[in-house]
Amino acid sequence: MAPTRSRGWAVVVNILAVIGALTLLAGLVVGGIAAVVLVRDRDRTDQVNTELAPFYTAPADIPDQPGVVVKSEPLGFDVVGGTGYRIIYTSQDAAGSTVPVSGMVFVPDAPAPPGGRKVLAYAHGTVGTDPSCAPSRATSAGQLASADWLDPALQQGWVVAATDYLGLGLPGPSSYLIGGQEARDVVNSVRATQSFAGADAGADWVVFGSSQGGNSALWTANLAEQIAPELDLQAVMASVPAAELGATVEAQWTTAAAWALSPAILSSWPDYYPDEDFTAILSEDAKSALGELSKLCIIDQAIDGLIRDKVGQRFFTSNPIDDPSWARGIREQTPPIPDPELPMLLLQGTADQVVLAGSNATLQNQWCEVRPMTSLWLGGVEHQDTVNAGGPAAINWARQRFAGAEPFNTCEFGVPAPIRPLPNPLPRE
Repeated sequence: MAPTRSRGWAVVVNILAVIGALTLLAGLVVGGIAAVVLVRDRDRTDQVNTELAPFYTAPADIPDQPGVVVKSEPLGFDVVGGTGYRIIYTSQDAAGSTVPVSGMVFVPDAPAPPGGRKVLAYAHGTVGTDPSCAPSRATSAGQLASADWLDPALQQGWVVAATDYLGLGLPGPSSYLIGGQEARDVVNSVRATQSFAGADAGADWVVFGSSQGGNSALWTANLAEQIAPELDLQAVMASVPAAELGATVEAQWTTAAAWALSPAILSSWPDYYPDEDFTAILSEDAKSALGELSKLCIIDQAIDGLIRDKVGQRFFTSNPIDDPSWARGIREQTPPIPDPELPMLLLQGTADQVVLAGSNATLQNQWCEVRPMTSLWLGGVEHQDTVNAGGPAAINWARQRFAGAEPFNTCEFGVPAPIRPLPNPLPRE
């Protein structure tokens, strides 16, 4: 009996450890629209996906032009200050082929001003890679969990575009942390607002992204003019951006975060880098679990990862930084520094345990040497809370950019970030 009792207590202890680690679990769920999967019951999720299946059936024929709305319907619940719609619109893949992508558009109640409405493009954070995890599959305002920035944006009279990215919502190749693809999907979501009846969207826009979406926003800042020269990107706002990928991987590869986030990377990078081997440094536990993990959304992935971490399982057998395939992906998907002429806002909570605050301390300290930015550090704020805690300030900052005001440059003071910077073993080239 003793061995059985011992194993039983081990299970209890591990469960208690998981419960005690729920702060980390919450941190693995990024803020804003990305929190769509927070409270979904599995049976309810299956029911919702069945109900939404007709909408998310890929169109047989789509226009060749990117940024065209192919299909839309109301989200079916109230949004303060406007109306939300789920949409399918056209984007482009790396080969230049037109592809369907799902997302959302929020149209303000207030009449459009002369010249059209300003546009805020939101790039969401990690939700998982199964199509069912898409933010646009929300069925209540509570699932959006974005009132602290979405409501003020609509009150400003702006249209909000929120892409799901290629491969979410609609079946298709995953684009997780593929900067060029995510940038095309963000930019084309803005184009989609211009073709959306009643949006009356103009050409002036800002991009706002959180976590994975912060990486996407920075890639968008670099590529937007090349993708859509007819649009006028006014600023980039990055909340807890996964921007210094090398520093983050170096610090997190042995933690539970690796179980929650690495399956998403493995859903996209092997297809994008077909000549590379990303499985050589996976543990046997990771290899056996990968198929099932890829079908889960981020909450279930995080719970699974926390349990595996607590019982001593590791996702990797060695540091991905030292593996040539992983090192290539990390280096190439780390966003370049945007044009210094483009205003930039960095939001970072000091208590972030997912995209570790030290990684963006490194970003701030290094980027301030070559470009201005406005940095807002939120003391004691965790990963999942930063986008909403800083949301009102971000909307006000964006309002000033739309008005043509010069941004406040916190780099001028030469004050280092309030968190110790993390070394990046694979700095951007």
